[in-house]
Amino acid sequence: MLFEGKVNGDEKNELRPKLEGQIEDSVKPQFKSVLFVRHVMTNPAVFDSNYVKRSISNMNNLLHNNGYYRGNVTANWKIKDTILVKNKPDQYRMKVTYSVDPGKVFKIDSISYSFKDTLLQRLAKENAGNSLLKKSDHFNRQLIDDELNRLIDIFRNNGYYRINREVIRAELDTVDISLIDPSADPFELIRLQLEAQKRKENPTISINILEVPVRDSSITLQYKIGKVNIFPDEPAELMTTEQQNLRKQTYGAYNIYSHHNLFKPSFLVKKVQLKPGDPYRVSNYNQTLLNFNRIEAWQNVNINSRPNTDSIVPTVDFFLRMVPAKKYFFSIDFEGSSILTAQNQIYNPGNKGLAVNFQLKNRNVAREALQLQNVLHTGIEFSDFSKILSSEIGLSNKLIFPHLLTPFKIKKEKSFLNAKSYITLDGSYVDRFKYYKINTVNAYLGYEFQTNLNSSWQIRFPNIEYTRIYSIDTGFSQLIQDYPLLLYSYNDGLIIGINGTYTRRFILNNPRNFNVLRLYGEESGMLLGGLLSNMTAPGKPLEKLFRFIKLSADYRHYITKPKTMWAFRFFAGYGIGFKTQSNTNNDITIPFFRQFFAGGPNSMRGWHLRKLGPGSSIFYDTLRVRTYTSDPPGVVEKKFDDRYADIQLEANVEYRFDIFPIYGYWLRGALFSDIGNVWMRKSSDAELRYGVFKFDRLYQDIAVAGGAGLRLDFKFFLLRFDLGWRLKDPLYASDAAKHPVSDGWFIPDNLRTPTFQFGIGYPF
Repeated sequence: MLFEGKVNGDEKNELRPKLEGQIEDSVKPQFKSVLFVRHVMTNPAVFDSNYVKRSISNMNNLLHNNGYYRGNVTANWKIKDTILVKNKPDQYRMKVTYSVDPGKVFKIDSISYSFKDTLLQRLAKENAGNSLLKKSDHFNRQLIDDELNRLIDIFRNNGYYRINREVIRAELDTVDISLIDPSADPFELIRLQLEAQKRKENPTISINILEVPVRDSSITLQYKIGKVNIFPDEPAELMTTEQQNLRKQTYGAYNIYSHHNLFKPSFLVKKVQLKPGDPYRVSNYNQTLLNFNRIEAWQNVNINSRPNTDSIVPTVDFFLRMVPAKKYFFSIDFEGSSILTAQNQIYNPGNKGLAVNFQLKNRNVAREALQLQNVLHTGIEFSDFSKILSSEIGLSNKLIFPHLLTPFKIKKEKSFLNAKSYITLDGSYVDRFKYYKINTVNAYLGYEFQTNLNSSWQIRFPNIEYTRIYSIDTGFSQLIQDYPLLLYSYNDGLIIGINGTYTRRFILNNPRNFNVLRLYGEESGMLLGGLLSNMTAPGKPLEKLFRFIKLSADYRHYITKPKTMWAFRFFAGYGIGFKTQSNTNNDITIPFFRQFFAGGPNSMRGWHLRKLGPGSSIFYDTLRVRTYTSDPPGVVEKKFDDRYADIQLEANVEYRFDIFPIYGYWLRGALFSDIGNVWMRKSSDAELRYGVFKFDRLYQDIAVAGGAGLRLDFKFFLLRFDLGWRLKDPLYASDAAKHPVSDGWFIPDNLRTPTFQFGIGYPF
């Protein structure tokens, strides 16, 4: 495909895949994979110029629909070579070249509305500020279509129940009418002709949206809501009303027809946004359907309507018919997941690599469609397939409410999407082999809702968590006593506070590019510890209360193309611990199960899990845990190198590309680079001085990894295999006496030993 005329690179990149998609399959070369590596053409289609002409027509239509009204596509073809096949006639290979001259793209000059119905005209004018059509934007027929749909939604939200796309249309005008006005002044005509010459270089188009006359006048009538009838437990089989033996119950202005009285009327009515006597609004119709469809108590929900124009005021009667799902659900799932990073441990305590989950669910508790979930999960965590780091078993119990549980009424709650609350009680046991064991009990009241399609909130308040660490290896116990920083981190503790996550997806002008921002914040003991400071003294109930604040931001940017993608991520996290009456040493930090760490399949892939940092300190690389044994007598020495910290900075970039399909699934590749590290906020220990964050040492402390990987995409999940190399190792910048000329770049030993990472799903 060749582009002619003045076409910039962005236009080419945008138009090329769209135009290639318009080429008829019969003139597209089809290749087949042999042994997943070699691609050959087998049984090529017979060349037919009619398919080429049809492709040209398709591409010209696409150009016109995207504002290139003067665009033109042509094609020529010629014999490229001759193929000799044994025992078959000679075959000629044809090469088809498409020449594309898009010309100048038309821009929108003006938008106007012409409705005979005065109310429709007023509604269109009042909402013109939200129009999808903007002056000076590139013309696009899809935008016209979207704008007409937007107006229809506005009209339907103001009582026009029957109005549809047949009632409105858009007229396009690319001609300057003033140039053909015979009464125009000659000098004025010359001025207009000069302006028209300028518009030839920058062509424009005017858009007028108008009302189309219809024979059926009821289409442009405003309707109110009549009767609302609710059928909450319809059988899956189709039956007539007479055969169903329904029991009728009136609750307020609503009629409820039930078989088995499975749901409380007050609960049902609360979810219905269609109120008898109110003007019809399609948004209330859609919200009612959404309210019931997002609740697992029903397997099928639909709303039928019946308009009535016999009365003075036209009305619409509604019939909500719902088929209940099975009340109890049981499942056994095998789960493979990447190691969760610390900043994502919001609702999932502990880390697991492989797990088996047993789930029992009750979908209709207390006849209000409350869900009770009981999950028993078991799992192991590993850095690679040869070394298991820990094992875990846990029980989670969650009661989910299909609305927000608050002591006060939220005015905008009806506008929230997928709003729900849950009361949770979790317990888990983690065995960190050869170091310690942990018991955790967590109880919280959680809220989850969307303020719009692109913004969501997750909040836990109050959040109460108690962690007990025990069975500490004797050598590790002595190590904790020797270093005050570890003494505070590896300790029993109580968390009482609030945490929340805000996620926002940003859609850019190009729909293939988008951004995701995730903000997380948590506090423990700040409010309670301040109000009840006496209760935090030694021997008091809140003696073990942790007081800290933790904040993080995760920003991602994606650039997608038909066969490739660029993914960028930047993460920053900061935590600060505060003293209590029971702990007054100088090395206060946030508890280790809330600290940040780097390395592993999702973070700094040149290092194993928790094996990077802090900073350029060699403290953990030289630290040894000594265990004294009596039978036989001796000393067992092992390395302790789990690194946790209060600060994390990290940036990642990954280039993803398709390789070839394998039996309907895709093998994809990736090239990546990770930059970052973790740091302590402060330390009084001289051995940890290079582990403390300082701006003047940022370059020395930063670690850089690079690598490549393969992804096997099974559509419903993705297996990921990465090899990461340590390109810049901050350990070599920690001691100028030992490494006077090295800043850690390209150390030969590091380049010879890449780190293998395995994960499920993309790292970001």
